[in-house]
Amino acid sequence: MKTAILLLSSIFLLSLNKESTSEVDIFEAIEKDLINFSAKSNGGYSAESIVVDVENLGNLKSIVVPAGTRFLSEYDHEQDLITTEDEIIVLNRHSPTNEILSGYCVQKFNSAPSDGARFLIEREKNENIRKLVDYIESKNIDEQIKQTAIWSVSDRTNVSGIYKEGNEQIDKLRAYICSLTGQENVWYNTDPSYSVDEDRNIVQETTEVQGLIHYEVKKTGKIKMLICKENGEVIRTLGGSMSVDHLGDFQFNFKVKVKGWDAGEYLVKIQIDDTPIHNEKFEIG
Repeated sequence: MKTAILLLSSIFLLSLNKESTSEVDIFEAIEKDLINFSAKSNGGYSAESIVVDVENLGNLKSIVVPAGTRFLSEYDHEQDLITTEDEIIVLNRHSPTNEILSGYCVQKFNSAPSDGARFLIEREKNENIRKLVDYIESKNIDEQIKQTAIWSVSDRTNVSGIYKEGNEQIDKLRAYICSLTGQENVWYNTDPSYSVDEDRNIVQETTEVQGLIHYEVKKTGKIKMLICKENGEVIRTLGGSMSVDHLGDFQFNFKVKVKGWDAGEYLVKIQIDDTPIHNEKFEIG
């Protein structure tokens, strides 16, 4: 009998020790009442933007908030956030643990989370967003590009802002998102930056559009380029004095400063004399 009691005690202690040293998934920890957990916004919308408080009710040393955990805003008009990396929280034994986690907005046209707004959590349900998180996890991607990529999947914004000159990893990310969503991998690149206005709206500013334009010349003459608004209004004219004396395929690096331009679609028109020979569209978000 004494041997049996000692054996049972050893099994219990081994089980207790295993629980105390292993990293437990936060959803499991909540389900088994091993922790009290709460989360709120610190007013951010990307990167370090989630404040969590964890009370250790068991004998846990740490918990894992897995990549793809969605933090659901208590307000319908404010953005939810999602984690893109596993976040490990080392727990205090006898006092609550306070941590700041990184999360990224997944509803571009909602307001940024307000300071102190509470979150609930769930595993991300959107399959494409889950696939994106799996793809970018553990990759060293700039925070702004990561946020732009998430909105390209969650809100199907165009992928022009997923760009970093000479960075093959970002080029592959952009192509992956297009394959995931069925979007066009547009010919141009932009440099979006984001800010929050006084009403907590996410404001996007684009200062430059650039890309490689290919066109074919079937007649000689003077070449000219027009940039037009969607309604046809011409806002920029370039060239008109340089002659093209050879026929065939040509290309040039298009680059234009667009700071202060209205959001919407624009058209690049290439003409020989007054004859249109090529059009390309671009969009400013």
